[in-house]
Amino acid sequence: MHWIIWLFILGALGVIFVIFFRKIPQLRVIDVNSIAKERERKVKEKIILSKIQRSGGAKLGAVAKTSISAVKVVSKHGRRAVQRLYNLEQYYQKLRRSASEGVHAYDTDRIRNRIDEAQELIRQEEYIPAEKIFIDIISHNPKNVVAYEGLGNMYIKSGQFDQARETLSFALRLSPHDSSVRVSLAELEILQGNPKVALPYLREAVEKRSKNPKYLDFYIDTALTVGSLKDARTGLASLKEVNPENKKIEEFEERFREKKDEYIRKTSTSTPEPSQDE
Repeated sequence: MHWIIWLFILGALGVIFVIFFRKIPQLRVIDVNSIAKERERKVKEKIILSKIQRSGGAKLGAVAKTSISAVKVVSKHGRRAVQRLYNLEQYYQKLRRSASEGVHAYDTDRIRNRIDEAQELIRQEEYIPAEKIFIDIISHNPKNVVAYEGLGNMYIKSGQFDQARETLSFALRLSPHDSSVRVSLAELEILQGNPKVALPYLREAVEKRSKNPKYLDFYIDTALTVGSLKDARTGLASLKEVNPENKKIEEFEERFREKKDEYIRKTSTSTPEPSQDE
């Protein structure tokens, strides 16, 4: 009698082991980290979309719903959905496609007044109402690069660097030849301790706006910080031509000589190698 009971027990254990080992391959492909990341992504998505609805009311709420639907479709195909900065690209595409949203462009004067209002709020460190103004301008004028750049610079001032990079990068995609946006991106990289990343932005900005003393000043200072003698020399030559009375020229030249002497000392004690900076 007992042996029958033990037989049933062993049989049940055998079934359990078979099921368990069949499931092992599926368990192996489950990435716990991916589950956590997916959960985090959904939380961020919910926060962002809630922020859209608070900022823009019904008008932006409709866009938020569209964004949610788009994210679901993208997720089904396993592609990464860009969720930061209110899904700007999806938002822009939505406004461009649909004329039934009731969105009408602000005229130049109204945009200027609204931006001045936002800038005053930023000076008072009232970032949330300033952000709402920029979003309102963008909702009516989806291609207004000045509004995007103002929003990006506001994020820089408030220390929201990821949002700033996303916004300014989007502004640069809208206006690839905009020097001001490049300078803003350079400022962001400098603040994050990336002068080498900032330098190409400044080089391109100066190439397009070679007579802007402010850009040249920033360009030379960054080039000397990085140690790019070639860029520093180019910037100094342009600054002397544009603003020969600039008091910083002497300081820049002194720093240039120090960097050059340092470079010579290094190369004299090692095998000389071609350098793009010299």
